[in-house]
Amino acid sequence: MRPSMDIIHIKDEGFVKKYLSGFIRAWTVAAILLLQFAFVFVLAIFLSRYGLYVYIAVELMLILIVCNLINKRTDESFKIGWLIIISVLPIAGVLMYLIWGRASAFRKIRKRHTRLFGAVKSQMGREQETFERFAKDCPEYAGIGNLLTSEGYPVFKNNAISYHPSGEDAFAAVLSDLEKAKEFIFLSFFIVAEGALWESMKPIIVGKAREGVKVRFLYDDFGSMFRTDKHFWNELRDAGVEVAAFNPVHKYLDKLYKNFRSHQKIIVIDGVIGYTGGFNLADEYVNALSRFGHWKDNGVRIEGDAVWGLSALFLEMWGMTTGSPDDDISVYKRSSGLDNNVYCIPFADGPDDTESTPVPSAIRQLIYSAREYLYITTPYLVVGDEIINALIDARKRGVDVRIVTPAIPDKKFVFALTRLNYGRLLPAGIRIYEYTPGFIHAKSYTCESFGLLGTVNLDYRSLYLHYECEVAIWDRKVLDDVKNDVFETLESSHEITLEEWNNRPLGERIKQKFLSLFSSLL
Repeated sequence: MRPSMDIIHIKDEGFVKKYLSGFIRAWTVAAILLLQFAFVFVLAIFLSRYGLYVYIAVELMLILIVCNLINKRTDESFKIGWLIIISVLPIAGVLMYLIWGRASAFRKIRKRHTRLFGAVKSQMGREQETFERFAKDCPEYAGIGNLLTSEGYPVFKNNAISYHPSGEDAFAAVLSDLEKAKEFIFLSFFIVAEGALWESMKPIIVGKAREGVKVRFLYDDFGSMFRTDKHFWNELRDAGVEVAAFNPVHKYLDKLYKNFRSHQKIIVIDGVIGYTGGFNLADEYVNALSRFGHWKDNGVRIEGDAVWGLSALFLEMWGMTTGSPDDDISVYKRSSGLDNNVYCIPFADGPDDTESTPVPSAIRQLIYSAREYLYITTPYLVVGDEIINALIDARKRGVDVRIVTPAIPDKKFVFALTRLNYGRLLPAGIRIYEYTPGFIHAKSYTCESFGLLGTVNLDYRSLYLHYECEVAIWDRKVLDDVKNDVFETLESSHEITLEEWNNRPLGERIKQKFLSLFSSLL
C-alpha cells in the first residue's frame, strides 16, 4: 500500500539530504579543472618568452578562431563571450578555446548520439494519414506540424491530455498511476533527491520491480550527484530496477562537460500513460519544503497514442546513455483505444546536431502564430535577438504578450540577466510579471490555439546545450486550463513597469551589463 500523499502537501515536512560523496566528486572535478586552467596559463607564460614567433602564431590562430566563431551556427552571445576571452587573454584564451570551445571536440560524441537517435526515429514512423488529418483540421499549423515531423517527431491523435498546475497535483496523479502499472515503467529526471516525495514513490517502484514489472530509471549525474549516492541507486538495482546515469561528470573533464546534460523529465506507464513537465523528483517541487519560497511548477498527463512518442524519447536517451539501445522499440508501443481528434506532438532537442533545432524553431513558430494573446511562464529569460524580436513583433501585431518570471531567484547571475532583458521588452508594450510568493519553475508557451509544455526554459543552456523534451498541443481545454492558471498566477505576481526598470540601482546595471557579455557561458 502506498504511503499517504499528505506528506507532500505539508510545507516543511520534506527535507534536503546532501551526501558528502557528491561534494567530494565535485571538489575532485573542480580541482582537476583548476589544474587544467593552471597548466594553460603556465604554458601561456612559457610561450610568451618567445616573443615575435609566438606573437605571429597567436595572431594567425586568432584570425582562424574569429573566422570560425563568426561562421558558427550558434547564438551571438556565445561568440561574443569567447571573443572577449581571447581578446583579454590572447595566448591563454587561444589555448582555452582550442581545448574547450571547439565544436569538433564533441564530434565523435555527437556522431554516436546522432546514430542512436536516428535508429529510434526510424522506428517511430511519420503517421502520414494522421498528419494529413491534422493539416486539414488545423491548416494554420500544418507548417509547424511539418517542421516537427521532418525532424522525426510524428503527429498523434486519439489522446486525453490533462494539465497539472503544480508539482503537488502532478505527483499525486503520478503515484496513483504508478500503482496500476502492469508491464513497464520508464522514469527520467534531471534531479533525483531523497525526501518525503521519494519516500512516497520508493515503495511503489521497488514493489513493482519485484513483481516483475520492467522499471527503467534514467537520471542526470550532475543534477543528482549531491542528493543521492551509490547506495541509493544500488538499492534500486538490488530490487531489479534498471538504472542508468546520464553523462557522469568525471567522464569528459578535458572538455568542460558541465553542459550537454539531460534536463528531460519523462514518466511512462505501460505505454498508455505519460507525463512531462518542469517537475523533478525532489521535495521542493511539491512544496514539501521551502527553498526559494513557494515553488510554482506545471506539467501534463497524456493518455493515448502520443504516449508512444514519449516512450521513444525516453528510449533514445536510454540507448545513448547505456550504449545498448533496444533492437526493436515497437515492443513498447500500445494502442490507446481512444478515437478523437486531440492532436499533440512529443518532441525533443539536444546539442548533438547544431543544424537541427526543433525546440527554438517551435517556440519561434508559436510566437509568429499568435493572433490574440501569447502567455509565457519561465524561470529564466536569457535569449537572443531572434526570440526577443519575435516577441516585439507579436506585440506590434496587437497580440497581448505577457511573461511571468520569478521574484525569488535560484541562480542570481541568471536572474540579473533575466531582468536585463526586461529593458528591451517593456518599451514595446510587453507586460512582465514577477511571481512574488517564490520561484516559478513552470515552463509554458501558449497562444489562443497552440501551446508548448515540457522542460524547456527560455535560456541559452536549455535551448542549445541540454537535452530537453516538449509537447506541442492543440487541445482547446488544455490551453484554456493553462490560460486560467496564468491568470491565477498573475494575481500573486508584481507587474514590472518601465519606470521601475529604469530606476534600478546603478550596481545592478553594471552587474547586468558585465554578465551580458557571457550570458551563453553561464
